[in-house]
Amino acid sequence: MQNRFKNIAKAGLFVLCSNFSYAQKTYIPVPQSQFDLSDFNLQLPIEKNNSITIIKGADIPKFSSENFYFSPEDTSIRLFCSSDGKTTQGSHYPRTELRQISEWHFENQHHLQVKMAVLKQPGTGKIIIGQIHGNSKGTEAVKIWWNNGNLQVGFKKEVDDKEQRITLLKNIPLGQVFEYSIEQNNLNIQVKINQQTTVFSLGNSWKHESVYFKAGNYLQDNKFPVTSGTVAIYQIKTNS
Repeated sequence: MQNRFKNIAKAGLFVLCSNFSYAQKTYIPVPQSQFDLSDFNLQLPIEKNNSITIIKGADIPKFSSENFYFSPEDTSIRLFCSSDGKTTQGSHYPRTELRQISEWHFENQHHLQVKMAVLKQPGTGKIIIGQIHGNSKGTEAVKIWWNNGNLQVGFKKEVDDKEQRITLLKNIPLGQVFEYSIEQNNLNIQVKINQQTTVFSLGNSWKHESVYFKAGNYLQDNKFPVTSGTVAIYQIKTNS
């Protein structure tokens, strides 16, 4: 009788494990035919060698996970990040973010264009969805903010300045698709979100900085209880 109960328990455990394995979600890699991400590395909020995990551009078409995958329902890239994710050195916040491999200076012209939606926001309501970023301290030149449904542009007039912020659109609902672009021409910057545009100039201290574009889900939350954010990217293009 005792052996019979053991066998029943083992059989129940097998069924439970089998059902659990079938319940595991599969994630689809982003198809190269729809998204050319060869100029980007992918930064993930997962610890590796006392830093974060980085997927090289050439490997992105073979990669998928809970944090980064293709959604066939709306043909978008989904970027998920939770507030307990691993952060890069020097940052307090986690990210699932595309980081441009090619770097450039504030000369000639460079641009980034993104069509996207914020599907879920963290407890703070804040996500940075696009950037011009450098390698030194205080070199976050330009940021596109999602701030509780408001879309804002932040910029530093000089390296390591306090950020100035301009609101371009208000009360955007979660799930609504919008487009933004960052156009750089020497030290002149134009940011456009849907039909709203702002133009500003950066100071001479930026001339010596090597910078790059970033786009995705830089979650501005690191608190407990854990919250999370998800964004969907439908198009992403750069000219460099």
